[in-house]
Amino acid sequence: MNDTLRIAQALDLAVLQPNARSGDVRDAACAVEEYDLASVCVAPCNVQLARLHTARVCAVIGFPHGNTLSEVKRMEARRAIDYGACELDVVVNYGRHLEGNFEVLKPELQSIVLDAHSVGVKVKAILETCYYTPEQIRVACRQCIGAGVDWVKTSTGFAAGGATPEAVKIMLEAANGVVQVKASGGIKTRADALMYLDLGCTRLGAGRYKELIL
Repeated sequence: MNDTLRIAQALDLAVLQPNARSGDVRDAACAVEEYDLASVCVAPCNVQLARLHTARVCAVIGFPHGNTLSEVKRMEARRAIDYGACELDVVVNYGRHLEGNFEVLKPELQSIVLDAHSVGVKVKAILETCYYTPEQIRVACRQCIGAGVDWVKTSTGFAAGGATPEAVKIMLEAANGVVQVKASGGIKTRADALMYLDLGCTRLGAGRYKELIL
């Protein structure tokens, strides 16, 4: 497989800025079909619109801070699925995790994963690794694995930092092939994308695609 195809088929094209317009969602969804991208990643309110142009729609849940109530996250996830999302990117409650309440991630994610997997929808857990120590990254990955997620993901792209090779290497080691790893945040060039794929990531998140594949 050539590098362009590798990047395209791993790329979740994000349209998540709060000022995103309907035309932005439409254009990104059409790009998914034209260039065979992995998905368009949108806010739940844009799932139905994106579905008019592609079936490969990912919805973010609890975005971007992860600190909404667990029952609200679960309902948001259910409604996104009802509207046609085939994947969910769920922001964990990393504030609780950072204060040492390691068990908060697992039950919240488990409920969403249970609902999603029952209808064939896959789940990525967004950790926001720029705030974590290496050991906190490892613990978070283990909690996410225990919850049954399909991927662990570095970042929302809305925090102090995005993906780094150091964080991704720790996540890959902790995942140990049980779950996949998605690098997101700060991926701006083709070289960035290829670096994370070569490390072992199977998904990439970015708000651009032309710079990466054209």
